[in-house]
Amino acid sequence: MDFSPFIENNARLPSIPRVVTRIVTLAQQGDIDMQNIADLVASDPALAAKTLQYANSPIYANDHKIENLRRAIVLLGLNTTVNLALSFSLTSSIKEPRGSGLHYPLFWRRSLLSASAALELGRLTGERALEELFLAGLLQDIGMIAIDRLQADFYASLQSDQVFHQRVREYEIEHMGGDHAEAGAWLSKHWGLADRTTLAIANSHRPGTFAKGDRDGLFVRCVAVSGVVADFLILGETSDARNQLILQCQRILELSNNKIDTLIDRMHDKIPEMEELFDIRLTESASQSSLLEEANATLAAMNIASLQRTPQKASQNGPEKLSREERYDPHTKIFSRKFADGYIPDAFDIACRTDRNISFALLEVGNLKDIRKRLADPDAFIAEMARALESNVRAGDVLIRYSDDLFLIILGGTTPAQANMVSQRIYDAIGLLHSPSKKGPLGGITEISISASIGVATHSQAHEFRSAEELLNAAQAALYTAKLKTPSRIAEFEEDSD
Repeated sequence: MDFSPFIENNARLPSIPRVVTRIVTLAQQGDIDMQNIADLVASDPALAAKTLQYANSPIYANDHKIENLRRAIVLLGLNTTVNLALSFSLTSSIKEPRGSGLHYPLFWRRSLLSASAALELGRLTGERALEELFLAGLLQDIGMIAIDRLQADFYASLQSDQVFHQRVREYEIEHMGGDHAEAGAWLSKHWGLADRTTLAIANSHRPGTFAKGDRDGLFVRCVAVSGVVADFLILGETSDARNQLILQCQRILELSNNKIDTLIDRMHDKIPEMEELFDIRLTESASQSSLLEEANATLAAMNIASLQRTPQKASQNGPEKLSREERYDPHTKIFSRKFADGYIPDAFDIACRTDRNISFALLEVGNLKDIRKRLADPDAFIAEMARALESNVRAGDVLIRYSDDLFLIILGGTTPAQANMVSQRIYDAIGLLHSPSKKGPLGGITEISISASIGVATHSQAHEFRSAEELLNAAQAALYTAKLKTPSRIAEFEEDSD
């Protein structure tokens, strides 16, 4: 990513208030005088009030109310005081500029929910630096503010898609060659924040970069998962968002279902306290509610339960008429072909009625028969493959076991470039499944590799299809082309490809 615009336009970037800069500088000097810190905090009445409020919060469960600022700082500790000063000052000082394309209420809602979730994840996993986790969770998306300050209309074209964080990131990569995590890490370094905070921001979307034994690995992974928790709450705790939360908590932090339930309960308990501390509404405000309504209305794949079906066009075998056993494939626990037959026409119809793009990606495992012959438990391999697919699609995308060796991914609101980006990510993830490992799905058999091909077709203003069946046929034609390609067997539909 090119950071020259950040360097050249430094004055337009968000900055830390001077009093907090002085507190951070003083805290880094080694021989700390708590009275000097207290005097600096006291020089900012709003910050002093917040510090006392936090020291008297239920977190510390004091028998007596603390009214002395120095005593409050001694109770909290230096690191907590510094991190709180940064958190309070940034949330209060960074306001929405005129003409901004970024939805600031949604941004701060996600940031504060992520901060709270990072702290709770730290408690559940045994990470000790809880207040540092809170700050890193809060700042993991701060690069979006920096981008917005340099180009006020950058996020404007996303509109309601800002609700879907992975789509925001893909949009940034497509238009800037990098994402807000990179921009945020640059800004954190520019501010002189702790190296571990910068590291967590930089890798907030790449937790797999760190092995489980790495010194900062748990810290970084807690921050990464905190964003998924925030998205779960923002998206209305739908079944799809919950499945994604469970998947990421288990895969990245190895949390049990009981701990995930505990996490959700704690988050619900924390929201009123956070709203009071930061003077911000974390439950839906009018503008956030409107944004979510728009997103649900225009993204067909966002939430199956919210689909508004046209009675005259309703499929006889619509997805809502199926039992749970019929809706899901028994081996992979993802959606079944029966579900797809009713859902696909609805998803395509809504995309057409709302003038939204929709993409179908068909993935075929070309050598599945050979793999079945070689493995003692081939169904475990298919289930492992489905988990890899689930980990790499976006929130709101619909993953279907279309046939024995075919998977269908329905991507709402995607350009061809975005659909290709998701497909490439899926293809790369599948390629890792045949890595030699006795515990892996191939059971240590290294001479078997997975032969996968993906065909993608997109319905858009540039290329309109007349029906869902026609779009699916185009994806199948692209899949045929993909089988002939090397080394990456991914192909987009072209008019002359059939």
